[in-house]
Amino acid sequence: MEDKYVKTAQEILECMGGKDNIASAAHCATRLRLVLKNESLINKDGLDDIEMVKGNFNNGGQFQIILGTGIVNKVYAEFIKMANITEMTKEELKQQAAKKMNPVQKLLKTLADVFVPILPALVASGLLMGINNILTAQGMFVADKSLVEAFPAIKDFAEMINLFSNAGFTFLPVLIGFSATKIFGGTPILGAVIGAIMIHPDLMNGYSYGQALLDGTVPYWEIFGLSVAKVGYQGTVLPVIASSFCLAFFEKRLRKVVPAMLDNIITPLLSVLIAGALTFLFIGPVMRGVGDAMTNAVMWLFFDLGAVGGLIYGVTYPLLVITGMHHSLVTAETQILANIGTLGGSPTFAVVAAANCAQGAAALAVMFKMKHDAKMKSLASASGISAFLGITEPAIFGVNLKLRYPFYGSLIGGGIGAAYATLMGVLSVSQGPCGIIGVICIRPDCMLQFVISMIVATIASFIATTVLGQILGKKEEKGEKKETTPVSAIVSEKEEMNKNVEKALFAPIQGNIIARENIPDETFASGMLGDGVGVEPETGEVVAPCNGEITSLAETLHAIGITGPDGMEVLIHVGIDTVKMKGEGFKPFVKEGEKVKAGQKLLTFDMEKIKKAGYSTTSAVLLTNSSDYPHFKILKTGVTKQIEKIISIEE
Repeated sequence: MEDKYVKTAQEILECMGGKDNIASAAHCATRLRLVLKNESLINKDGLDDIEMVKGNFNNGGQFQIILGTGIVNKVYAEFIKMANITEMTKEELKQQAAKKMNPVQKLLKTLADVFVPILPALVASGLLMGINNILTAQGMFVADKSLVEAFPAIKDFAEMINLFSNAGFTFLPVLIGFSATKIFGGTPILGAVIGAIMIHPDLMNGYSYGQALLDGTVPYWEIFGLSVAKVGYQGTVLPVIASSFCLAFFEKRLRKVVPAMLDNIITPLLSVLIAGALTFLFIGPVMRGVGDAMTNAVMWLFFDLGAVGGLIYGVTYPLLVITGMHHSLVTAETQILANIGTLGGSPTFAVVAAANCAQGAAALAVMFKMKHDAKMKSLASASGISAFLGITEPAIFGVNLKLRYPFYGSLIGGGIGAAYATLMGVLSVSQGPCGIIGVICIRPDCMLQFVISMIVATIASFIATTVLGQILGKKEEKGEKKETTPVSAIVSEKEEMNKNVEKALFAPIQGNIIARENIPDETFASGMLGDGVGVEPETGEVVAPCNGEITSLAETLHAIGITGPDGMEVLIHVGIDTVKMKGEGFKPFVKEGEKVKAGQKLLTFDMEKIKKAGYSTTSAVLLTNSSDYPHFKILKTGVTKQIEKIISIEE
């Protein structure tokens, strides 16, 4: 019988348009990542029918096929043989994918890459600002009074929360400078210095610049006959990104010519001096104008076109998610929020939240419609809930785009909800999760209309998807339930090992157990790779969660696959995006094919190294074939010690 991994690799290759269409390939712990020469040759319907394929999506020039741990490495090994290509690392694949982008795509991707690492800081600041809103909003809980006025004892607490919430936005150029300089290949800490220079307290505050310009009171430096405005760049985004690019540009070239013994002195000095001078002479004034124009364009769309503008934005946003370019919208959003005092709030948050809820509603409509496809029904329910919490990629790529008609329905519902939100003037005062729980980020007087907007988007999307499903989705109704080979038959050769072993999973890492949906990674949170839990670790040790056999150990050592009793397929994935660390900070104590006992040490990892590298230590413990176990049950969340029982698959 043909090897199942060979068969899967052959089927994937055929669906990708054959070996002549493969430019390059790589894989991580769960996904096969491909760069294709012509993406129009992809046969997505055929890909969906491949048994081992759990989902697919296209992002950043890469076509990613979700296979799961213990499978992806074996399929990949066969795939590169058939495609006659050499093995590549994930970073090399990214570089290859970037070559396919046009200049506009590259610019938008760069903006996205700059903001993605600092989004957690902005979200934290935004949620704190939401708490401050609740404490200070007039009449929300007490007639004609805020909670602070009604309970003066919490006044200082509210002031502290307000200070915490403002810090991220006050020092935003420092965060952007650090992130952007790292992206451009310079020294990140020098980028932070450039950001700090641009908001130095000795400069006129950037928020006062407009009025000072009208009054003729702008201060200037007189340097070698040039008048240079002595004005800060608070509330701006593009100037610090451009300055960071300039800094990295000069730093990289100086390192090539400055003697090694002087490099650590001369290169930072000249890089900061040149970039700082150009910032105040040319870069800052020009990019301030570009940023203002971008903000004014968004404001025109919402405040001049009204509901029509909101509808356009609401329909366009999911299309940008497909390309991965939606992160670049953070640029305009951040600048709007930085000027919140004059604008009163940002209109884009509610529109994006409506679009996200519409994606979730469309996925849930699919769940109710599917009668014979258990795999799609399960994926639709998990990804639909995820979308309501602001994480839409699983719903878009795993369900809605795959079936097409739910995506059309979501665009209709999202557009209607966005139009209503804009018509009602719903404004946010901070960034946060763009879903129903984002109500905390909305201006207090707009909260009710925000909730109504989400309900409108949800109902409209659900109805539109259901109707379109009757018209366009007949194909899915004709399919019959696929018969699957019993798991017990697949692992019959391991019966001896599994005898008298409890069918349960024990905590492999000591720490705080969280719900799977709260893992900060869309693929894990959606349930696309199976059900389970997340762990916020307290120690850097991983032990076996059950008796079993090590079926996979990632080359980068950050992920382990175990086949346990009754064929349980377990994935332990340490950290988020830790594949990029290339094994640094990880030490394995087992190898593939080795049989292990519950509690046996498998791996250690350096938590501080992971954090310093900018990655989350939150780990995933998933039963990748959880759909085979109808009695799967999470037994515990919260603070947990190693080898405490956390999951049961028995009645």
